[in-house]
Amino acid sequence: MTRDAAADQSLSPGRQLTLTERVLFERLGWFVTVRWAAGLCALSFMALGWYVFKVRFAAGGAVTVVFALFFYNAFFSLCARAVYQAGRVSRRWIRGLAHAQIICDLLAVAALVHYIGGVENHFVILFVFPMIVASEFFSKAIAYAYATAAAALVNVIGWGEYLFYDSAHHPLCVLAGGDPARFEPLVAPGAAHDWVFVVQVCFVITFAVYVTVFIASSIATRLRSREEELQVAYGDLQSLELVKSQFMQKTSHELRAPVGALQSLLKAALHHFSGDPKGGNLVARAVDRTDQMLDLIDDLLRYSRLRMAAKDMPREDVELAEIVRGTADLFRPRAEEKHVRLDIHVQPAPVRGSRDGLADLVNNLVSNAIRYTPAGGSVTVRVGAPGGRACLVVEDTGIGIPEDELSRVFDEFFRGREAKKVSAHGTGLGMTIIRRVVEMHAGRIDVESTPGEGTAFRVTFPPAGNRPGMRA
Repeated sequence: MTRDAAADQSLSPGRQLTLTERVLFERLGWFVTVRWAAGLCALSFMALGWYVFKVRFAAGGAVTVVFALFFYNAFFSLCARAVYQAGRVSRRWIRGLAHAQIICDLLAVAALVHYIGGVENHFVILFVFPMIVASEFFSKAIAYAYATAAAALVNVIGWGEYLFYDSAHHPLCVLAGGDPARFEPLVAPGAAHDWVFVVQVCFVITFAVYVTVFIASSIATRLRSREEELQVAYGDLQSLELVKSQFMQKTSHELRAPVGALQSLLKAALHHFSGDPKGGNLVARAVDRTDQMLDLIDDLLRYSRLRMAAKDMPREDVELAEIVRGTADLFRPRAEEKHVRLDIHVQPAPVRGSRDGLADLVNNLVSNAIRYTPAGGSVTVRVGAPGGRACLVVEDTGIGIPEDELSRVFDEFFRGREAKKVSAHGTGLGMTIIRRVVEMHAGRIDVESTPGEGTAFRVTFPPAGNRPGMRA
């Protein structure tokens, strides 16, 4: 099982986008991708027509238009990436970029249609595609304005070729009769010089662009309404999540002091029951229960802190190898008590992030590995930075994780069947804390496990030179 904790840091925005902004930006990116594909398809169709079907047209002008499309598409793509990284993405900026792209698309379609036959070419229908984009991003009024602009361009092409037929028209011609020097018009000769034909084409395309806007805008309006509802619900959910985290943190903090005091009193009382095995056993059980409660409170505190303060947590250059050595010293007595061999292999592995968070990560991984490895087994911890990316691997020869539980191993409060058999009590938050720390550091965690043979966790962090910020 693989968990991608975060996307490539180089594409991370400087601020968190709203749900609506993310949807609009994703659509913008999708249309950029479609434009690359459309340009490649145009070149392929022109090459196929020219070399296979022997169709002749103003190839120089048509190819120039397609490469101009590639150029402005790359330019807009770079602009989008730069603004996204700078954290300046907003609805106004996205729609401004969409305006620029639609205008360029309309001009490119008009030029391409002109060079490959004008109104005589059935590809004049390409004018409907920018209308879909306009309907996705703008109100019906603006989308209809673009439809009017498209209709005007079609009429300019049609009537321009009609009025200046000899100088402005670029007819489609095809090889005739096998004579390599003889080409005849693909459409009826002089069709673009027939006013009835021009009226027909202009009317059909005008009708098509308005109908396209009507249908696409109706669908887009419904989608935008649903997106706004989702945005409100998402905001409410975030508020509730914050309240829940604050409640967890405050409650855990308030509970820790009295429970800790109770534990101290019980441990002191245990010494007074040395001559009373029955009473001593009851107090010992109470001490164990308070230990479990303190573990739960500590996990809740750590988890609520990670959920609430990711942006505000201090960031520094941390040597992961030092944290692993400290963790090994901390847990070695426990491993020896269980007769589990603890091996560490460390090499320099710098990470930019939270020292406390990374310590929680390593401690939880090593603690779980020792807890679920039977006597005579081994736990191996490796840390290094192959390829400049800090990497932590924790392997054990323990009980393993069943395949049907791998997808839930990072869920809150989840404990597997075999884990419950080994230790009846546990918070089920340790793996959730691990995932959260990995996400905060823009890392990635992979898990491989074979029931009865062992489990291996592999955590990879971005290169320290990237200086990633903490993830919320």
